[in-house]
Amino acid sequence: APSPVREPSRALPLFEEAIRAVQRSVMAAHEDGHFMSVKPSVHARLYRLPHCTELRKLNVSSLRADDSNCLIQVPGTVIRTGQLKMLQLSREYECAKCKFRHTVRAELEERHQMSLPAECTASGGTGKPCGGTKFELVDGSEECHDYQEVRIQEQVHRLLVGSIPRSITLLLQDDLIDACKPGDDITVVGTLRKRWRPLSRGNRPDAELAIDALHVHVHNDEVGSARVSRELGAEFEAWWRARREAGMPLKARDEIVAMACPSLAGMYLVKLGLLLTLIGGVSHTDASSMRVRGESHLLLVGDAGTGKSALLRHAARLSPRSVLTTGIGATSAGLTCTAIREPGGEWMLEAGALVLADGGVCAIDEFDSIREHDRGAIHEAMEQQTLSVAKAGLVCKLRTKCSVFAACNPKGKGYDHDRSISVNTGLPSPLLSRFDVVLLLLDKSRAGGGRSEEHDRDVAQHILREACGEEGPPPEPDAATWPLEKMRAYVEFVRGSFRPSVTPPAQRAIVAYYSHQRQADTTSEARTTIRLLESAVRLAQAHARLMFREEVTLLDAIYVIVVLESSTLHSRLAGGSICALTSMFDETPDATYPLLRDKILDSLGIDAEGRPLRQEGGGGYPGERLGGYM
Repeated sequence: APSPVREPSRALPLFEEAIRAVQRSVMAAHEDGHFMSVKPSVHARLYRLPHCTELRKLNVSSLRADDSNCLIQVPGTVIRTGQLKMLQLSREYECAKCKFRHTVRAELEERHQMSLPAECTASGGTGKPCGGTKFELVDGSEECHDYQEVRIQEQVHRLLVGSIPRSITLLLQDDLIDACKPGDDITVVGTLRKRWRPLSRGNRPDAELAIDALHVHVHNDEVGSARVSRELGAEFEAWWRARREAGMPLKARDEIVAMACPSLAGMYLVKLGLLLTLIGGVSHTDASSMRVRGESHLLLVGDAGTGKSALLRHAARLSPRSVLTTGIGATSAGLTCTAIREPGGEWMLEAGALVLADGGVCAIDEFDSIREHDRGAIHEAMEQQTLSVAKAGLVCKLRTKCSVFAACNPKGKGYDHDRSISVNTGLPSPLLSRFDVVLLLLDKSRAGGGRSEEHDRDVAQHILREACGEEGPPPEPDAATWPLEKMRAYVEFVRGSFRPSVTPPAQRAIVAYYSHQRQADTTSEARTTIRLLESAVRLAQAHARLMFREEVTLLDAIYVIVVLESSTLHSRLAGGSICALTSMFDETPDATYPLLRDKILDSLGIDAEGRPLRQEGGGGYPGERLGGYM
């Protein structure tokens, strides 16, 4: 019997004929068999091939000519999808002389072209061929199938530095059409085939490789916790249980935060904001059937040399799927999608950075370098998480369910504290309001203030320690030292395992903060829209996930307020200046939290239960009218 691995073109038709035979036997034995019919277009879909390098390829670049006509499994990202077509696999022609019918089949290697026989070879019982050269098509003899061509390339986040992503064409038929769309991460099982390019005078014949797909599995809809083993999930639960029994939940959280981008010293608020944005909140659908996004966006605004690019790269490495790009030279087509015309005249859509990052992170460095008319193309992608396309007669909607991490420098010579953040960055208010977290990373000497010698000394020692390969101070007993893979698994686990609900005290604190920001005279109008309230809810849910909890408490709301206040250098709520760049980790956060909580609640005018400490204008506390929003 032919091997389905080495000879799939011979083995798979036998499998399909066996399936049709089973259908006929079921019909014969069933009491309602006269109401049934045999489905001739059935396929044997093979998947989960054995773990060996000959069958499971790491990427498209691993395919070789020796793999042709063999069964393979390869992962990739869909970058282009073609239109649906009707493919004729066979048809019959009748000889005008002897009336013999010839079956002509389409050859995949010749791009499904059909060639008429040169002459009739039927003998007709005389022992001599007919020799007729005229043939007529037999009506109703065509065997047609649905057909679509898809282009996949190597996954961008798995590419090595300097390597160019390779791509290959997938051939989808029947039930596999529309199984994937641009931006999907898929694993395909199929037969590697050769296809000859169309012949033309003066050019040598050339063949390209294509995969005749048997099975397509899309990974985008997989829950993050499903990609983490049960043993690792149980290890996370035991780790948090031990910390809570010791009464140090915030100390445990700071251990996890400190493991984010360990090459940078300190920067407690920046790393906390990065993890909260990466984890994100809970998406939901409102009463009008409109989806409210759960993914958060982060903008880093700072001077040169403050570690913005390093933070973006680390955020991309913590995500299972990421695209890292720069704003210099980026166009709207490169960020969203572009229409490409194939040699046959057919138009196809090719995915851009935001579409390829669907389900992950899109990190954009030098965000302010994007041209203004190109920057407006990402408004819909950031808020509605979709991308409406109308190009070259192709009208569709693509999914861009990703978190945007962006970094930019202040305009001019430096950050001007007398102007709003929108003027300092050159970003319009509609775009700036879409970022959940905006962090200012400013050199305090350039900001017009003194610098902390202790902080400078710590940073210098950290950099020299990294450069000289010296070991740092010994970690505390039972301190978390997770590698990058385990840190990535933790982020995936908490995102897929917890859907925190907001408790009433946390709701009142968030609404009170939103009302306080709306009434303040010094806050930027771009940061005090209704999106601020949505951002606070998402970040509070992310903090609860980070703390391994199923509900958002007042503690989560307090720390979210601190992170949101980091977008300003002088915070009235925190009682002084906040510098995200020089913020250091507290050695006793669990003991310090009650002081921080009381200071922020007193500034908001509420108690620990979220009730107002004083009446304002006889109309109750200002957040009561907005309480139903959450």
